[in-house]
Amino acid sequence: MSFANKLRTADIELLSFSTQSNGDGTATMRCIPERDSQFKDFATSAELSENEEVAIHITGCETGGDFIRMLEKIATANLSLNEIEAVSISGKTSWILWLDKEHVNTLLDQLHIS
Repeated sequence: MSFANKLRTADIELLSFSTQSNGDGTATMRCIPERDSQFKDFATSAELSENEEVAIHITGCETGGDFIRMLEKIATANLSLNEIEAVSISGKTSWILWLDKEHVNTLLDQLHIS
């Protein structure tokens, strides 16, 4: 059974999904599940090696300059991000921000996200 079929059978909904080849015949998958506890159970039953990271998924407004405004707010809070990934589909832009767990609340406050 393919991986996608296993996800569907387990009723796993993903908000974000990316994968990369490791060059040794294996791949690393990064995803943001809709329900993390359900995905953890799935990963265990599918015998997947998992490594939990802290990420925030933000969808931008329809106005231009959202990315620059977000970066300015992050700089104002003096926060360091581990990684940023951006995607734009059908006029909607989203960003996934990876950061250390102790900075999450500060970032959410700075971005006015509750």
